Amino acid sequence: MKDARGLKADLVVLGLILVIFGGWRLLDPIGFYAFSGLVLPDDAGSLSEVRAAGGIMMVAGLIVGLAAYFHAWSRTAVVLAAVVFVSLGLARLLGIALDGSPGAGVIMGMVIELASGGLALFAFFRYRNGTRSQVGRPGTGSVTDVQPSS
Repeated sequence: MKDARGLKADLVVLGLILVIFGGWRLLDPIGFYAFSGLVLPDDAGSLSEVRAAGGIMMVAGLIVGLAAYFHAWSRTAVVLAAVVFVSLGLARLLGIALDGSPGAGVIMGMVIELASGGLALFAFFRYRNGTRSQVGRPGTGSVTDVQPSS
């Protein structure tokens, strides 16, 4: 039960981070970039590219967050969160290696992405044997424990 609460908390945190930053990027791409100290050109092509990435992040965040309440999704959601966060962070590291330092705001974003990816990987390995195997078993507080009233 304690493991289930820990996994649920991790999924909620990871989902919120993706929804907040993905939604911000989707709905206010110029403001999102300005927060990182960058200037995004105000043209339809640039805005579309930024919004598309924000949409992917936001939908991934919704799936990850909902998995806190739909336990059958939890393992897949943790993998999804790890893939999204780690790939974003590693892509930024590659950008630093190829292009140089992008500035403090972008580096801060990369640190948040890598830390969030680390949390997702921690959840993946920490809860892989306990919580998932307990879902649906009697006495675990799962949906199948609810008995119809007579």
